Amino acid sequence: MRFVPFTALHPELGLLDSTLHGLGHDLEWGQIHKVHPRIPLTCPDCSWGLHPTVSRYGVRFFCHDRDRPESCELLDESWEHHMLKLEMAGAIPAAGWFAALEVPAEDGSWRADVMASSADGSRRMAWEAQLSPITVDNIAARTHRYAVEGVRVCWVHPGSRPPQWISAVPAVRVRAPQERDQPWVVDDGLAGFVYRSRRWEFQEEPLERFVRWALEEQLVPAEALPRYRRV
Repeated sequence: MRFVPFTALHPELGLLDSTLHGLGHDLEWGQIHKVHPRIPLTCPDCSWGLHPTVSRYGVRFFCHDRDRPESCELLDESWEHHMLKLEMAGAIPAAGWFAALEVPAEDGSWRADVMASSADGSRRMAWEAQLSPITVDNIAARTHRYAVEGVRVCWVHPGSRPPQWISAVPAVRVRAPQERDQPWVVDDGLAGFVYRSRRWEFQEEPLERFVRWALEEQLVPAEALPRYRRV
């Protein structure tokens, strides 16, 4: 699997997304790809120069210029990671909030995959697509950094098994659609009280609905001890 950046910063338009129609700005790919003089695009994470390119399979993406910094986090971005970010960002406006990709802290201590901001700007919530392995201590520390700045966060994992940290921080596991017209679904980490059975049970809901509930604070994060993972 190849890991590449799918976003780049344009000097005038801001963030470009190679997976979106019009690059997110009503801009044609040919207006930035192989043009002279070259448009100075930069990486949203490391600020290194980027140039547009196309894979042999027709996938559009951005490539770092020579001598790129190995510490750049976007070097680890897969297609699945990027598409999950877009899915979360697309669900946020339904709650009346604004969404932005790759939003950094002022001091550079964190960078949100997707940042949701309320209409009046008084509330923020970060949405993190976490595919790569991470320890419980590390993800708890990253969650704390958000909390220090008054930012809520939800970690979203698309794997087939629940990660070890799913009960340690506000997090859910999601399932990608099998067909084009099917939605992404939260299939672990969401529980509700079922009056018919008079007990708490895990439940599945479309990701878009879950995002709306979370932004509207209709959900409360609760730690689930290992022996209660099966409610």
